[in-house]
Amino acid sequence: MARLQILELPEGVNDDRPPFILVIDQMPTDETGFDALRRDLGTPDDLLERIGARAVLVFEDTIDIPANDTSVYLRDGEAEEQAEPQRADERAIQAEEKLKAFMEKRYAIELERRASLTDALGVDRLRDWDDIHNAASGLRKQRGTLAKAIERVNNLHRPVEHRGQVICWECSDYDFPGQTTDSPPVLYDQCATLRALDDRQKQQ
Repeated sequence: MARLQILELPEGVNDDRPPFILVIDQMPTDETGFDALRRDLGTPDDLLERIGARAVLVFEDTIDIPANDTSVYLRDGEAEEQAEPQRADERAIQAEEKLKAFMEKRYAIELERRASLTDALGVDRLRDWDDIHNAASGLRKQRGTLAKAIERVNNLHRPVEHRGQVICWECSDYDFPGQTTDSPPVLYDQCATLRALDDRQKQQ
């Protein structure tokens, strides 16, 4: 029968409670038992959100975490008291140390990624992933609005051939039916609006 264990991790600067990972061992190997347990636990993402763990590790073998050993308690009819912890198995200690090192490295990578994203988005590094997602969505919406505005400007300041020259339709106040300009013709490559727009896009 599957067991649920908690492996505590070193606390970080911004942790409001001790971080931990959920370790599930003795996982059923038959399909029926595995599906039943998976239905009870839910998806990994849902499980992480509900219990607040950093990760969930699943094993078919037995994983003994020394900190969770309860065999050292005595119950001889007297008041229960904790005995001196038995010497933990060396392999179990090494496994726990490897798990902790792995999670510490993963947590450091996550913090680095979050810092890189928040710097790129121009938001506080202490923001959570929901805030980062909202900032990215807002930036994407803003870029979409800007792209539509640029498209409208390009359509307005479009090139047109006039008397052997390519001029800017809007800056020259071009009159298509009469094929005349109400203002002095402005060469298309000299359009101040498009040149300013091009400089702005390069800066971004």
